[in-house]
Amino acid sequence: GSCSVGRQGGGAGGQGLREGPPHTHTHLPSPVQEWTLSRSVPELKVGIVGNLSSGKSALVHRYLTGTYVQEESPEGGRFKKEIVVDGQSYLLLIRDEGGPPELQFAAWVDAVVFVFSLEDEISFQTVYNYYLRLCSYRNTSEVPMVLVGTQDAISATNPRVIDDSRARKLSNDLKRCTYYETCATYGLNVERVFQDVAQKVVALRKKQQLSIGPCKSLPNSPSHSSVSAASVPTVHINQVGLSRGGRSFCGGEGRVEERLPRLAWGGMPTSARRSFWHPHGR
Repeated sequence: GSCSVGRQGGGAGGQGLREGPPHTHTHLPSPVQEWTLSRSVPELKVGIVGNLSSGKSALVHRYLTGTYVQEESPEGGRFKKEIVVDGQSYLLLIRDEGGPPELQFAAWVDAVVFVFSLEDEISFQTVYNYYLRLCSYRNTSEVPMVLVGTQDAISATNPRVIDDSRARKLSNDLKRCTYYETCATYGLNVERVFQDVAQKVVALRKKQQLSIGPCKSLPNSPSHSSVSAASVPTVHINQVGLSRGGRSFCGGEGRVEERLPRLAWGGMPTSARRSFWHPHGR
């Protein structure tokens, strides 16, 4: 399919990674390698939520690798990538959540990206449900949020069903969060989504630091690190399988993604700085 013109609207580790020999059979999960995340670079923890028709995994994959894959991952994934905000290096931890936001997820995140497909009504309604669920666990005034409408396969035979006014109303309902329309097929606005959400987290931390005074700065705040990007460890993984199968958590009519239960993240370029990590390990 092709992408229509995108819009951007505004509104208000520990131990992880065990690596084994790369597998070649795409239907078998790959072992993961254990390693320790760098503690010298501040972390930005971003959660990505949406149902299996939302296109969220394709969005994450495009950001990490610059390539497009259509399959969604029912089990989500954990990734990291170096990012620079206001001249400061950060470690962006990306948690692609396989289902609705739960208590542990809500407590972990610094920011949340809600994703729906402009081609899928159910994925749009799911954002409301996931937002309300997040609100039941966490004061969302302290969680920067971004709303993303994906348009990876819009065509004459697969038309857009969520118009601009409905999408913008949703962004206003989510405490006036920023709204982007993206296309993972060609990379439209993908980089901007992650740069924007990182910027929001950094801005909130600086605001919180000012409110509590310079002598009580947060341990994970930018003031505790002036380390160069070179200190971020690079871990190379060429082929990793994420999913072991599964269906959409929200049910309903889906696109082909629901019939392709695994997301093969094989062939990632070794130059990219990212890896898997375990959110419970420290």
